[in-house]
This record gives sequence, C-alpha cells and structure tokens, in this order.
Amino acid sequence: MWVTIREQEVLGLLLQGFTNKEIAQQLCISGYTVRDHVSSLLRKNQAKTRAELMARCVSRLMVSKNILPPTSVGLPGKMIST
Repeated sequence: MWVTIREQEVLGLLLQGFTNKEIAQQLCISGYTVRDHVSSLLRKNQAKTRAELMARCVSRLMVSKNILPPTSVGLPGKMIST
C-alpha cells in the first residue's frame, strides 16, 4: 500500500493519540485537510474506524519486526495474543 509523506505524518500523530485538531495545529494544516488524510488512510487500509486503522498499522509493524507471525494479522474475529 502506498501512502503519501503527509499521510505518514498524520498516521504517526494518530498513533500517538493526537486528535484531528491537534494534528492540524502540529502540521500547520486545516482540520478539513487532516480529515481528508485520515479518510484516505482508512480507505487504503480497508479500516472502518480510527481504532481499526491504528490496530492494523500496529499489527503490521509487529509482523515486520517479527513480534507476531504473519498469519495473525488481518483475520476478522481472530484474537491476537502477545
């Protein structure tokens, strides 16, 4: 999946718990622009909520760092134990 540099910046702040308003202030962009970036990230990651987006991104990171096996990522209803 390809994301823009700005989407990566927005995602990084989302993962730190920032709100859209805080992200907008941090990146000196409008709240509407943040909303558009978040919507794009949701679509590209096939996520319905911000929480699902963050969970998918953290899971992918854990797989890439060999913390979780690849089969535990992206399966609906499957519990991931750590």
